[in-house]
Amino acid sequence: MLTTQMIIQSVYGIQYAQDTRALRTLMAGLRRKIEPDPGHPRYILTEIGVGYRLADA
Repeated sequence: MLTTQMIIQSVYGIQYAQDTRALRTLMAGLRRKIEPDPGHPRYILTEIGVGYRLADA
């Protein structure tokens, strides 16, 4: 489990700590590339109000 803030700070830097729109765009792009059906993700799961996690194998 990675929180939204952890991902934003690691990818974009602390100056973008409140820019969750950029992160949602990034995750949508990743899902389009790796998910068989991006509208129903199996690999990158959203934990509402927290962040994202990889699905258990």
